[in-house]
Amino acid sequence: MKRLLKTCALAILAMGLSGLGARAETTLTYSSWLPWTHPVNTAIYIPWMEGIEAASEGRIKFRRLPKPVASPRAHLDAVRTGQADVGFTVHGYSPQRFAAYLLAELPLLGDTAVGTSVALQRTHEKFLADKGYYEGTRLIGMNTHGPGVIHHSKKHILKPEDMAGQKMRTGGPIPRAIVEAWGGVPIRQPAPKSYEILSTGVADGITFPYESLGSFKITSLVPYSTYVPGGLYSSSHFLVMNQAKYDALAPEDKAVIDKFSGEAYARLAGAGWDKINAAGLEEAKAAGNNIVTAPPELVAEVERLNEAFIEEYYKAAEAAGVDGKEILAFFKAEAAKVAAE
Repeated sequence: MKRLLKTCALAILAMGLSGLGARAETTLTYSSWLPWTHPVNTAIYIPWMEGIEAASEGRIKFRRLPKPVASPRAHLDAVRTGQADVGFTVHGYSPQRFAAYLLAELPLLGDTAVGTSVALQRTHEKFLADKGYYEGTRLIGMNTHGPGVIHHSKKHILKPEDMAGQKMRTGGPIPRAIVEAWGGVPIRQPAPKSYEILSTGVADGITFPYESLGSFKITSLVPYSTYVPGGLYSSSHFLVMNQAKYDALAPEDKAVIDKFSGEAYARLAGAGWDKINAAGLEEAKAAGNNIVTAPPELVAEVERLNEAFIEEYYKAAEAAGVDGKEILAFFKAEAAKVAAE
């Protein structure tokens, strides 16, 4: 009888330990509105997930959803409501909601995504972390995509007059405003339609970082690229996790997520963008594309327009309840520090 009781007790204990082990494992769903083969995923988000899986010794796992659960713009709310546990989106897709962050869209911010990504993360932590922008989610971190470039099917854009009458696909408010100011015609189409609108002549050119030439298969369609030092524009992205999912993790697993968050995430994502932008540039060179640096006259015109963009940012930041002048000055100082490393 004693032996039977002992055997039962051991079985119950084993079942209990097994249950604890099962509860210690967490699978997080990740929704991406880019294909899993896209360079942004292979260089940034998949390594981020794999780093967490390895650091947690398998206690945290990710399931990559085969299709996005929402539009790119709606991914913050999709993660907040639990349609997915993790996902990323773009500040510029909701410009009113994220007006305080639109300094990261401005021209001439810097030549590396690492520098501007880390500066943006530090700026957020100093000025914006307590503003409730990501309520219902755990902000993992943010980054920029590095310098935006002018790509064209027939010519370089070397002076504002070269843009007159040109149909240009633009993604955000800054490149759109520049194209309009120089007499061009902005075309608003989703990035995945870039090949279609360029190959059919709907658009004459496009504004993109170098990475996008290869990932959207348009390298041969836009063989003329004009690089503005510091970038014609930029764009900022952010990664979030469902807050309830984070809260349910064991302390040691929260620590793993935290290790891959904040500035660590910004550096990883910035370095990933620098890597894939460099690859896109090399692919364009190998294809024989004609790539030039904008002459001083064109840079001066970008600087002139940027003065107005900065004033608009200050007003939008003030309406959002923050000091845009202080934020932008801090951002630029931090970007310079990182660039000097």
